[in-house]
Amino acid sequence: MAEGEKQQVMATAKMKRLQKMDSLKSYELLQIVKELARTATQVQETLESSFLREQVIEVVEGFYDLGKVIDAYELFGGYTNRSFQVIVEQDGVTREYFLRKYKLGIAETEILLEHAMITHAMANGFHLLAGLVPGRDGNTFVSPAISKNKFALYHFLQGEDKYSWDNPLMGESEHESSAEVLASFHSAAKGFEQHDLGRVEPAILDLIPGLTHSFSSYAKGERNTKFHDYFNTVLPSILTFLKINTISGEDAAQMVVNPIHCDYHPGNLKLSGGKVVGVFDLDWAKVDLRLFDICLAIIYNSVQWGEQNDGNMILEKCESFLLSYQKTLVEKGNLSPLNGVELDNFPTMMAMANFYLLNWEITDYYSGSDKNDYEYLAYLKHNIRQMHWIESHKNKFAAVADSARI
Repeated sequence: MAEGEKQQVMATAKMKRLQKMDSLKSYELLQIVKELARTATQVQETLESSFLREQVIEVVEGFYDLGKVIDAYELFGGYTNRSFQVIVEQDGVTREYFLRKYKLGIAETEILLEHAMITHAMANGFHLLAGLVPGRDGNTFVSPAISKNKFALYHFLQGEDKYSWDNPLMGESEHESSAEVLASFHSAAKGFEQHDLGRVEPAILDLIPGLTHSFSSYAKGERNTKFHDYFNTVLPSILTFLKINTISGEDAAQMVVNPIHCDYHPGNLKLSGGKVVGVFDLDWAKVDLRLFDICLAIIYNSVQWGEQNDGNMILEKCESFLLSYQKTLVEKGNLSPLNGVELDNFPTMMAMANFYLLNWEITDYYSGSDKNDYEYLAYLKHNIRQMHWIESHKNKFAAVADSARI
């Protein structure tokens, strides 16, 4: 063999020819890869479910004297914390509990604020809350070594979960009952002293002015997503409405500051027989203007979702909620109904409550890269429509407020 031929053989010995593949073979391999991906997803979901079950068992059996965990279910619907229904057996008796796994990074003062507020309201006769179950050490939350998260155990509220925050339109009696229950909660929570406890979040009148800077900062970021593109398109109108919706310090001084739920939507209520029979998820609760809590509840409870009316509010529901709230406080006689200054600022606070929700979805979206672009875009578009609807109907909200003056 010639020298040149030898060199060529040696060179090609270190090479591998790339094979041609027809479309049929490519399709077969593609299906194999898809099946492998499905299998990997199933394995991941199974392992996560198994891990969560074992974690729930270790927390409940390791930190509480309640017996043996015989079953556990994850409850869906929340975006901040994870929740579980836990079934425990002790001495032949089976009981249900609610276990909350708090988000990473939550401050202990925030958890203790929630728990202290629940205890205070229940001590004052509001028994629609899920009471806390203390651990062996007497504390109302635990920090197990097996997790970086904190956990708290509650008694399980009976009643039906009928609605969600994006499917909120309750029946008439349920809607009015929800207003009565919010008024009863505000009344029972009156007098609560938070001391050095508190949410890591500004009060509503301090939060709103700061949104101009934070929203503008998000818009300057580099993201090639539909959410980011749409957000930049609507940002000028958001900033315009932020500027015009203000409440004077003089008016604010005459408004009632009270413990508030701050997430009072139909998805956080248990119902039975056309009435609210349970209230849960006070992990956003804080002390702030009670007018804000009322307006936020109305924003949640009286808005339409989907199709051509998405973002439109039902004024009749807004009015019935406000009237039921006022009537309940008059009957109870503990906490005063909304006063004239609060009702004067009702339309503006409605706008501020919607900004509060805009801030949540925008901040949550930009907090990480794992957010569902289409899901958050739907939320953003909804609240932008609601923002414009509120601004164009402020005279109607003023009339609603006038109907509730006492």
